Amino acid sequence: MTLLTQPPDSSPASALLEAARTNFGVAYTPRSRQKFLAAVRDRQSQLGLTSLSEYSALLRCQPGEWSRLWPLALTAEGAFFRPFTLFEVMHELLLEWSVMAQERCLRVLSLGCGPGFETVSLAITLEETGLRAKNWQVELYGLDLNPEAVTRAEQAVFAAADLDWLPKGYSQKWFTPRAAGFHFKTSLAPPTRLAAGNAFEPETWPFHHLSGAFDFIFCRELTWEAPPSALTQLAGILSRALAPSGFILTAPGEFLPDGPADLRLEERAGLTYYRRGLNRIKANRHHLTKKEKAGRPARDSFTAPLPGPLRADEAQLLAEAERQLAGDQPEAARDLAGEVMLRALDRRRPAPEAWALLARIEEALGRPASARATAEAWPAL
Repeated sequence: MTLLTQPPDSSPASALLEAARTNFGVAYTPRSRQKFLAAVRDRQSQLGLTSLSEYSALLRCQPGEWSRLWPLALTAEGAFFRPFTLFEVMHELLLEWSVMAQERCLRVLSLGCGPGFETVSLAITLEETGLRAKNWQVELYGLDLNPEAVTRAEQAVFAAADLDWLPKGYSQKWFTPRAAGFHFKTSLAPPTRLAAGNAFEPETWPFHHLSGAFDFIFCRELTWEAPPSALTQLAGILSRALAPSGFILTAPGEFLPDGPADLRLEERAGLTYYRRGLNRIKANRHHLTKKEKAGRPARDSFTAPLPGPLRADEAQLLAEAERQLAGDQPEAARDLAGEVMLRALDRRRPAPEAWALLARIEEALGRPASARATAEAWPAL
Protein backbone atom coordinates (compact mmCIF):
# COMPACT_ATOMS: atom_id res chain seq x y z
CA MET A 1 0.00 0.00 0.00
CA THR A 2 1.48 3.34 -1.08
CA LEU A 3 1.37 6.09 1.50
CA LEU A 4 -0.08 9.44 0.54
CA THR A 5 2.54 12.02 -0.34
CA GLN A 6 1.64 15.53 -1.39
CA PRO A 7 4.00 17.67 -3.48
CA PRO A 8 4.16 21.33 -2.40
CA ASP A 9 2.41 22.54 -5.55
CA SER A 10 -0.37 19.95 -5.36
CA SER A 11 -3.83 20.38 -3.83
CA PRO A 12 -5.12 17.80 -1.30
CA ALA A 13 -7.70 16.61 -3.86
CA SER A 14 -5.05 16.07 -6.55
CA ALA A 15 -2.80 14.25 -4.09
CA LEU A 16 -5.67 11.95 -3.08
CA LEU A 17 -6.46 11.15 -6.70
CA GLU A 18 -2.82 10.41 -7.50
CA ALA A 19 -2.48 8.18 -4.43
CA ALA A 20 -5.65 6.29 -5.39
CA ARG A 21 -4.31 5.83 -8.92
CA THR A 22 -1.07 4.41 -7.53
CA ASN A 23 -2.73 2.20 -4.92
CA PHE A 24 -5.51 0.76 -7.04
CA GLY A 25 -4.38 1.20 -10.66
CA VAL A 26 -7.37 3.33 -11.60
CA ALA A 27 -7.34 5.76 -14.52
CA TYR A 28 -10.04 8.21 -13.48
CA THR A 29 -12.41 9.77 -15.98
CA PRO A 30 -13.85 13.20 -15.08
CA ARG A 31 -17.09 11.54 -13.96
CA SER A 32 -15.44 8.88 -11.79
CA ARG A 33 -13.05 11.50 -10.40
CA GLN A 34 -16.03 13.47 -9.11
CA LYS A 35 -17.53 10.33 -7.57
CA PHE A 36 -14.27 9.49 -5.84
CA LEU A 37 -13.92 12.96 -4.33
CA ALA A 38 -17.58 12.87 -3.23
CA ALA A 39 -16.85 9.57 -1.42
CA VAL A 40 -13.78 11.15 0.19
CA ARG A 41 -15.86 14.06 1.49
CA ASP A 42 -18.53 11.68 2.81
CA ARG A 43 -15.89 9.69 4.67
CA GLN A 44 -14.29 12.90 5.95
CA SER A 45 -17.67 14.00 7.28
CA GLN A 46 -18.25 10.62 8.96
CA LEU A 47 -14.99 11.03 10.84
CA GLY A 48 -15.82 14.58 11.92
CA LEU A 49 -12.91 16.11 10.00
CA THR A 50 -13.24 19.63 8.64
CA SER A 51 -11.00 19.51 5.55
CA LEU A 52 -9.41 17.28 2.94
CA SER A 53 -6.02 18.19 4.39
CA GLU A 54 -7.01 16.64 7.71
CA TYR A 55 -8.26 13.50 5.99
CA SER A 56 -5.05 13.34 3.92
CA ALA A 57 -3.05 13.49 7.15
CA LEU A 58 -5.15 10.62 8.54
CA LEU A 59 -4.43 8.50 5.45
CA ARG A 60 -0.70 9.12 5.90
CA CYS A 61 -0.84 8.04 9.54
CA GLN A 62 -3.32 5.19 9.07
CA PRO A 63 -2.84 3.48 5.67
CA GLY A 64 -5.57 0.98 6.61
CA GLU A 65 -8.08 3.79 6.09
CA TRP A 66 -7.66 3.25 2.34
CA SER A 67 -9.39 -0.12 2.73
CA ARG A 68 -12.41 1.61 4.28
CA LEU A 69 -12.44 4.41 1.72
CA TRP A 70 -12.04 2.34 -1.42
CA PRO A 71 -15.41 0.50 -1.42
CA LEU A 72 -17.17 3.84 -0.97
CA ALA A 73 -15.28 5.30 -3.92
CA LEU A 74 -16.33 2.64 -6.42
CA THR A 75 -19.30 3.28 -8.65
CA ALA A 76 -22.42 1.72 -7.11
CA GLU A 77 -25.24 3.04 -9.22
CA GLY A 78 -26.99 2.10 -12.41
CA ALA A 79 -30.31 1.32 -14.05
CA PHE A 80 -32.08 -1.77 -15.26
CA PHE A 81 -31.90 -2.60 -18.98
CA ARG A 82 -29.82 0.39 -20.01
CA PRO A 83 -29.52 0.51 -22.89
CA PHE A 84 -32.53 -1.73 -23.40
CA THR A 85 -31.40 -2.46 -26.94
CA LEU A 86 -28.33 -4.28 -25.62
CA PHE A 87 -30.44 -6.84 -23.77
CA GLU A 88 -32.75 -7.28 -26.74
CA VAL A 89 -29.75 -7.97 -28.95
CA MET A 90 -28.45 -10.44 -26.38
CA HIS A 91 -31.84 -12.17 -26.35
CA GLU A 92 -31.64 -12.62 -30.12
CA LEU A 93 -28.05 -13.85 -29.98
CA LEU A 94 -28.92 -16.34 -27.23
CA LEU A 95 -31.72 -17.90 -29.26
CA GLU A 96 -29.60 -18.08 -32.42
CA TRP A 97 -26.60 -19.48 -30.54
CA SER A 98 -28.70 -22.12 -28.76
CA VAL A 99 -29.69 -23.74 -32.07
CA MET A 100 -26.09 -24.86 -32.70
CA ALA A 101 -24.92 -25.29 -29.08
CA GLN A 102 -23.19 -28.59 -28.37
CA GLU A 103 -24.70 -28.90 -24.88
CA ARG A 104 -27.90 -27.72 -23.26
CA CYS A 105 -25.86 -25.62 -20.87
CA LEU A 106 -25.50 -21.83 -20.77
CA ARG A 107 -23.17 -19.87 -18.51
CA VAL A 108 -23.18 -16.07 -18.39
CA LEU A 109 -20.62 -13.91 -16.57
CA SER A 110 -21.04 -10.27 -15.55
CA LEU A 111 -17.71 -8.59 -14.75
CA GLY A 112 -18.08 -5.38 -12.78
CA CYS A 113 -21.67 -6.35 -12.03
CA GLY A 114 -22.27 -3.53 -9.55
CA PRO A 115 -25.15 -3.44 -7.04
CA GLY A 116 -27.50 -5.68 -8.99
CA PHE A 117 -28.97 -3.72 -11.88
CA GLU A 118 -26.99 -5.61 -14.50
CA THR A 119 -27.37 -9.07 -12.97
CA VAL A 120 -31.13 -8.62 -12.55
CA SER A 121 -31.45 -7.42 -16.15
CA LEU A 122 -29.43 -10.42 -17.30
CA ALA A 123 -31.45 -12.83 -15.15
CA ILE A 124 -34.71 -11.59 -16.67
CA THR A 125 -33.27 -11.74 -20.18
CA LEU A 126 -32.04 -15.30 -19.64
CA GLU A 127 -35.36 -16.45 -18.23
CA GLU A 128 -37.33 -14.91 -21.07
CA THR A 129 -35.42 -16.96 -23.63
CA GLY A 130 -37.38 -19.95 -22.35
CA LEU A 131 -34.26 -22.14 -22.32
CA ARG A 132 -34.76 -23.32 -18.74
CA ALA A 133 -38.28 -24.41 -19.61
CA LYS A 134 -36.68 -26.59 -22.30
CA ASN A 135 -34.49 -28.32 -19.70
CA TRP A 136 -31.40 -26.22 -20.28
CA GLN A 137 -28.95 -25.68 -17.45
CA VAL A 138 -28.67 -21.89 -17.16
CA GLU A 139 -26.24 -20.24 -14.74
CA LEU A 140 -25.44 -16.58 -14.08
CA TYR A 141 -22.26 -15.38 -12.35
CA GLY A 142 -21.37 -11.86 -11.22
CA LEU A 143 -18.10 -10.36 -10.00
CA ASP A 144 -17.40 -6.88 -8.65
CA LEU A 145 -14.43 -5.31 -6.88
CA ASN A 146 -16.72 -3.57 -4.39
CA PRO A 147 -17.95 -6.02 -1.69
CA GLU A 148 -20.65 -3.57 -0.62
CA ALA A 149 -22.06 -3.54 -4.16
CA VAL A 150 -22.05 -7.35 -4.17
CA THR A 151 -23.95 -7.39 -0.87
CA ARG A 152 -26.57 -5.05 -2.34
CA ALA A 153 -26.81 -7.25 -5.42
CA GLU A 154 -27.33 -10.34 -3.25
CA GLN A 155 -30.07 -8.58 -1.27
CA ALA A 156 -31.77 -7.61 -4.55
CA VAL A 157 -33.85 -4.84 -2.98
CA PHE A 158 -34.34 -1.66 -4.99
CA ALA A 159 -36.01 1.72 -4.56
CA ALA A 160 -39.19 2.65 -6.38
CA ALA A 161 -37.27 5.13 -8.55
CA ASP A 162 -34.96 2.34 -9.69
CA LEU A 163 -37.91 0.56 -11.31
CA ASP A 164 -38.65 3.51 -13.58
CA TRP A 165 -36.24 2.11 -16.18
CA LEU A 166 -38.02 -1.24 -16.34
CA PRO A 167 -40.10 -2.05 -19.43
CA LYS A 168 -43.86 -1.94 -18.99
CA GLY A 169 -45.22 -4.84 -16.98
CA TYR A 170 -41.88 -5.96 -15.59
CA SER A 171 -42.31 -4.36 -12.15
CA GLN A 172 -45.31 -6.43 -11.14
CA LYS A 173 -44.02 -9.61 -12.74
CA TRP A 174 -40.50 -9.57 -11.33
CA PHE A 175 -40.64 -7.53 -8.10
CA THR A 176 -42.45 -7.79 -4.77
CA PRO A 177 -43.07 -4.57 -2.78
CA ARG A 178 -41.69 -4.65 0.76
CA ALA A 179 -41.10 -2.11 3.50
CA ALA A 180 -37.46 -1.69 2.50
CA GLY A 181 -38.26 -1.34 -1.20
CA PHE A 182 -38.95 -3.69 -4.09
CA HIS A 183 -37.48 -7.20 -3.87
CA PHE A 184 -36.49 -9.08 -7.01
CA LYS A 185 -38.21 -12.47 -7.29
CA THR A 186 -35.08 -14.55 -7.38
CA SER A 187 -37.12 -17.76 -7.29
CA LEU A 188 -38.23 -17.04 -10.88
CA ALA A 189 -34.71 -16.41 -12.16
CA PRO A 190 -31.85 -18.73 -13.12
CA PRO A 191 -29.39 -19.65 -10.35
CA THR A 192 -27.07 -16.71 -9.71
CA ARG A 193 -23.74 -16.66 -7.93
CA LEU A 194 -22.23 -13.30 -6.96
CA ALA A 195 -18.79 -12.66 -5.51
CA ALA A 196 -16.36 -9.86 -4.70
CA GLY A 197 -13.13 -10.00 -6.66
CA ASN A 198 -10.80 -8.31 -9.10
CA ALA A 199 -11.55 -8.86 -12.78
CA PHE A 200 -7.81 -8.58 -13.46
CA GLU A 201 -7.00 -11.50 -11.14
CA PRO A 202 -8.99 -14.44 -12.57
CA GLU A 203 -7.01 -16.97 -10.54
CA THR A 204 -8.73 -15.58 -7.40
CA TRP A 205 -12.28 -15.80 -8.76
CA PRO A 206 -14.34 -18.26 -6.70
CA PHE A 207 -15.54 -19.77 -9.99
CA HIS A 208 -12.14 -19.72 -11.73
CA HIS A 209 -12.55 -23.44 -12.50
CA LEU A 210 -15.12 -22.40 -15.12
CA SER A 211 -12.55 -20.45 -17.12
CA GLY A 212 -13.11 -21.18 -20.79
CA ALA A 213 -16.73 -22.17 -20.17
CA PHE A 214 -18.57 -18.83 -20.18
CA ASP A 215 -20.77 -18.51 -23.26
CA PHE A 216 -21.63 -14.83 -22.77
CA ILE A 217 -19.49 -12.30 -20.90
CA PHE A 218 -20.76 -8.82 -20.01
CA CYS A 219 -17.77 -6.54 -19.53
CA ARG A 220 -18.89 -2.92 -19.68
CA GLU A 221 -16.70 0.15 -19.06
CA LEU A 222 -13.83 -1.80 -17.49
CA THR A 223 -11.45 -0.65 -20.22
CA TRP A 224 -12.39 2.98 -19.62
CA GLU A 225 -11.44 2.86 -15.95
CA ALA A 226 -8.30 0.71 -16.37
CA PRO A 227 -4.81 2.00 -17.10
CA PRO A 228 -3.89 1.75 -20.80
CA SER A 229 -1.24 -0.86 -19.99
CA ALA A 230 -3.96 -3.17 -18.65
CA LEU A 231 -5.98 -3.41 -21.89
CA THR A 232 -3.92 -6.25 -23.34
CA GLN A 233 -4.13 -8.07 -20.02
CA LEU A 234 -7.93 -7.67 -19.90
CA ALA A 235 -8.35 -8.88 -23.48
CA GLY A 236 -6.34 -12.00 -22.62
CA ILE A 237 -8.38 -12.66 -19.48
CA LEU A 238 -11.66 -12.38 -21.38
CA SER A 239 -10.39 -14.61 -24.16
CA ARG A 240 -9.34 -17.33 -21.72
CA ALA A 241 -12.65 -17.12 -19.84
CA LEU A 242 -14.76 -17.30 -23.03
CA ALA A 243 -16.15 -20.57 -24.38
CA PRO A 244 -15.17 -21.67 -27.93
CA SER A 245 -18.36 -20.22 -29.42
CA GLY A 246 -18.92 -17.38 -26.97
CA PHE A 247 -19.73 -13.66 -27.05
CA ILE A 248 -18.29 -10.64 -25.25
CA LEU A 249 -20.61 -7.65 -24.86
CA THR A 250 -19.02 -4.31 -24.00
CA ALA A 251 -20.52 -0.86 -23.52
CA PRO A 252 -21.60 1.13 -26.60
CA GLY A 253 -18.45 2.50 -28.18
CA GLU A 254 -16.12 0.37 -26.03
CA PHE A 255 -13.58 -1.87 -27.75
CA LEU A 256 -10.86 -4.40 -26.97
CA PRO A 257 -8.17 -3.07 -29.31
CA ASP A 258 -5.68 -5.74 -28.27
CA GLY A 259 -8.11 -8.64 -28.46
CA PRO A 260 -7.12 -12.06 -29.85
CA ALA A 261 -7.45 -12.61 -33.58
CA ASP A 262 -10.20 -15.21 -33.16
CA LEU A 263 -12.55 -12.61 -31.63
CA ARG A 264 -14.50 -10.87 -34.36
CA LEU A 265 -16.13 -7.48 -33.86
CA GLU A 266 -19.73 -7.43 -35.13
CA GLU A 267 -22.55 -4.90 -35.15
CA ARG A 268 -26.29 -5.25 -34.71
CA ALA A 269 -28.94 -2.64 -34.03
CA GLY A 270 -26.37 0.08 -33.40
CA LEU A 271 -24.39 -2.05 -30.94
CA THR A 272 -21.05 -3.78 -31.26
CA TYR A 273 -19.96 -7.02 -29.63
CA TYR A 274 -17.30 -9.70 -30.04
CA ARG A 275 -17.96 -13.24 -31.23
CA ARG A 276 -15.76 -16.30 -31.32
CA GLY A 277 -16.45 -19.27 -33.59
CA LEU A 278 -17.67 -17.68 -36.81
CA ASN A 279 -19.63 -20.68 -38.04
CA ARG A 280 -21.45 -21.38 -34.82
CA ILE A 281 -24.31 -18.90 -35.26
CA LYS A 282 -27.63 -19.54 -36.94
CA ALA A 283 -27.46 -18.08 -40.43
CA ASN A 284 -31.02 -16.84 -40.90
CA ARG A 285 -31.67 -14.17 -38.28
CA HIS A 286 -35.09 -13.41 -39.77
CA HIS A 287 -36.54 -16.94 -39.59
CA LEU A 288 -40.21 -16.82 -38.52
CA THR A 289 -41.14 -18.71 -35.36
CA LYS A 290 -44.32 -20.79 -35.10
CA LYS A 291 -45.86 -18.03 -33.00
CA GLU A 292 -45.11 -15.44 -35.68
CA LYS A 293 -46.48 -17.67 -38.44
CA ALA A 294 -49.69 -18.10 -36.45
CA GLY A 295 -50.11 -14.32 -36.39
CA ARG A 296 -49.65 -13.95 -32.66
CA PRO A 297 -47.59 -11.07 -31.24
CA ALA A 298 -43.87 -11.80 -31.17
CA ARG A 299 -41.12 -10.21 -29.12
CA ASP A 300 -40.00 -6.87 -30.47
CA SER A 301 -36.90 -7.08 -32.65
CA PHE A 302 -34.22 -4.42 -32.63
CA THR A 303 -32.33 -5.71 -35.66
CA ALA A 304 -33.69 -2.79 -37.72
CA PRO A 305 -32.90 0.45 -35.83
CA LEU A 306 -35.29 3.33 -36.25
CA PRO A 307 -34.06 6.30 -38.33
CA GLY A 308 -34.48 9.91 -37.40
CA PRO A 309 -32.52 12.91 -36.14
CA LEU A 310 -31.05 13.33 -32.69
CA ARG A 311 -33.30 14.95 -30.13
CA ALA A 312 -32.50 18.48 -28.95
CA ASP A 313 -31.00 17.26 -25.65
CA GLU A 314 -28.85 14.71 -27.47
CA ALA A 315 -27.64 17.28 -29.99
CA GLN A 316 -26.81 19.65 -27.15
CA LEU A 317 -24.75 16.98 -25.37
CA LEU A 318 -22.94 16.16 -28.59
CA ALA A 319 -22.13 19.82 -29.16
CA GLU A 320 -20.74 20.04 -25.63
CA ALA A 321 -18.65 16.93 -26.31
CA GLU A 322 -17.20 18.68 -29.37
CA ARG A 323 -16.30 21.67 -27.20
CA GLN A 324 -14.66 19.43 -24.59
CA LEU A 325 -12.61 17.70 -27.28
CA ALA A 326 -11.56 21.04 -28.76
CA GLY A 327 -10.57 22.12 -25.24
CA ASP A 328 -8.25 19.12 -24.89
CA GLN A 329 -10.61 17.24 -22.56
CA PRO A 330 -11.10 13.96 -24.47
CA GLU A 331 -12.19 11.93 -21.42
CA ALA A 332 -14.98 14.39 -20.64
CA ALA A 333 -15.93 14.36 -24.32
CA ARG A 334 -16.11 10.54 -24.28
CA ASP A 335 -18.46 10.57 -21.28
CA LEU A 336 -20.79 12.95 -23.10
CA ALA A 337 -20.65 11.05 -26.40
CA GLY A 338 -21.40 7.84 -24.51
CA GLU A 339 -24.43 9.42 -22.90
CA VAL A 340 -25.70 10.46 -26.33
CA MET A 341 -25.34 6.87 -27.52
CA LEU A 342 -27.23 5.56 -24.50
CA ARG A 343 -30.09 8.03 -24.85
CA ALA A 344 -30.45 7.30 -28.55
CA LEU A 345 -30.37 3.54 -27.98
CA ASP A 346 -33.01 3.89 -25.26
CA ARG A 347 -35.37 4.93 -28.04
CA ARG A 348 -34.10 2.31 -30.49
CA ARG A 349 -31.96 4.61 -32.58
CA PRO A 350 -28.24 4.28 -33.30
CA ALA A 351 -26.23 7.48 -33.07
CA PRO A 352 -23.71 7.51 -35.94
CA GLU A 353 -22.97 11.16 -35.12
CA ALA A 354 -21.70 10.09 -31.70
CA TRP A 355 -19.75 7.16 -33.20
CA ALA A 356 -17.98 9.52 -35.60
CA LEU A 357 -17.02 11.83 -32.75
CA LEU A 358 -15.94 8.88 -30.62
CA ALA A 359 -13.42 7.82 -33.28
CA ARG A 360 -11.78 11.25 -33.04
CA ILE A 361 -11.87 11.09 -29.23
CA GLU A 362 -10.12 7.71 -29.16
CA GLU A 363 -7.45 9.11 -31.47
CA ALA A 364 -6.98 12.07 -29.12
CA LEU A 365 -6.65 9.65 -26.19
CA GLY A 366 -3.78 7.90 -27.97
CA ARG A 367 -5.74 4.72 -28.71
CA PRO A 368 -5.41 4.35 -32.50
CA ALA A 369 -6.66 0.73 -32.50
CA SER A 370 -9.90 1.78 -30.77
CA ALA A 371 -10.21 4.73 -33.13
CA ARG A 372 -9.94 2.40 -36.15
CA ALA A 373 -12.51 0.00 -34.67
CA THR A 374 -14.89 2.88 -34.03
CA ALA A 375 -14.47 4.32 -37.50
CA GLU A 376 -15.03 0.92 -39.08
CA ALA A 377 -18.15 0.24 -37.02
CA TRP A 378 -20.20 3.40 -37.27
CA PRO A 379 -20.63 3.82 -41.07
CA ALA A 380 -22.59 0.55 -41.13
CA LEU A 381 -25.16 1.75 -38.61
